[in-house]
Amino acid sequence: MKELIQPVLVTNPEPGHELKDVLTLQEFINLLKEEEDYWPGEQQNTKLMISRLRKIFYDQWGWNKELIKGAANVECRYEVTIVDTPTEHSRAVTRYKKNTYQPKHRMVTYRDNDRVYGNTRVGLSPFIYKSDHQEIRLPDGTMCDAAHILAGLDAYNYKDIVTPLPSFLKFAAKLFPHVDSNVDIVTWLGDIASSAGDFLFEYLRTNKHPLSVDTEQHYIDIDAPGSDMLGDIDPYVIAKYYNVGSTDGQRYTDILFNYYIGTQMNPPIRNFRMSIFCESVGLTGWDGKNFANENEWLEYYRKQLRDNTCFQVFSLVEENLKSFFMLMRIWLGGYKSVLKLELLLEIYLKALKDGIKKEGAMPHKNLLTQQADFIKTTILEKTEA
Repeated sequence: MKELIQPVLVTNPEPGHELKDVLTLQEFINLLKEEEDYWPGEQQNTKLMISRLRKIFYDQWGWNKELIKGAANVECRYEVTIVDTPTEHSRAVTRYKKNTYQPKHRMVTYRDNDRVYGNTRVGLSPFIYKSDHQEIRLPDGTMCDAAHILAGLDAYNYKDIVTPLPSFLKFAAKLFPHVDSNVDIVTWLGDIASSAGDFLFEYLRTNKHPLSVDTEQHYIDIDAPGSDMLGDIDPYVIAKYYNVGSTDGQRYTDILFNYYIGTQMNPPIRNFRMSIFCESVGLTGWDGKNFANENEWLEYYRKQLRDNTCFQVFSLVEENLKSFFMLMRIWLGGYKSVLKLELLLEIYLKALKDGIKKEGAMPHKNLLTQQADFIKTTILEKTEA
C-alpha cells in the first residue's frame, strides 16, 4: 500500500518552479548583499537586516498583525501590494471562496524614491523576487527556500505566542486556539498545517469525498515541499550558533555563507542540522533509531498543529459566521479523519529520523560551540580588515 512521505532533503525544485530559474547559494548571497548595501551603515545590524530582507518575501496581512508583530514597523525597500489579477512576476497567495481556490497575488515593486534607481523602475519587480528566486540550490545539490530561513530567524528575534486575543488578554491565550511559538508557525508547523488545510478544502470541494493517497501527497508536495521544509529547519540551527539578534554584529550574508560552506579548518555546522533541530524542538533521548519522548512530543504538537490549522483555514476564507464555525469544529476535534494531523506529524518525524541517521555521530556540543566561535571570530576579523 502506498504511504505518504514528507520530503525534506530533495534535489529537484518544488512543483511549478523551473530548474533553470533556481539560483545557487552564491548567486543568492550576491543578491542579498546588494539589498544589505542599500541600507548604508546598517549592514551589521543583524537583527534589523533580517527583518528588512524577510519583508521582501513575506510581509503584509498576518505577518505584521499576528506572526512577527515586533518587526511590524521595520521599513521594506519595496512596495508590497496584494492584487486580484496576476502579473508577470507576482506570486499567488492562497485564498478560498466557497471551498474553491481563488488566489490573490502578491506584487513586489520598486518605489518611486529608490535610493539607487530613483523613479526609473517604478512598477518593476526586483530580480531577487522574480521567478521564485528564494528557492536556491545548496552546494551539496539540495534545494532550500532561503526566504523561510529569514522568516524563522525574524520570528526567533521577536518570539511570541500566536493568539487571536489582544495583548491585554494574552494571559488567557491557552483557553482559546493558540500556537506557543511563532517560530514554529512561520516555519515547519505552518507548512504542515497548510497540507492539512488543503486536505480539508479538497474534501469539502468534492462534496466530502475521501481523498486518495495520491491527492494527499500532491498537496504535501505543493504546500510543504522539501525545499520549504529544509528552509524551516536551518533557522533553528543558525539561531543556536550565531548571534542573529545582534544590533552590531555580523552581516547576515556572512552568517549564511559560513553556515553552509564552513571554513578551511571546520566543516559547516549544517552537516548536523537534523540533530540540532530535533533538540531545538524538544525531541530528546536519541538511541540511534528513536527518541525517548516521541509519544509526548507527538501529543504536544498534535494540539499545536490543530490550532495552527484553525488559523490557517480561517485566514484563507471569507471571515463570516460559517468560517468561524468551521474553525471551532477543527479546534473541537472535528474533521479528524480528513486533516490527518497525527499522520502528518508522524511522517515528518520519520523524515527527521532518517536525516539524523545519514548525519552519523554528532560532535560533542563543546566542539560545535568552539566551531561557531571560530567562525564568528573569522567573520569579525574579515569585517574589521
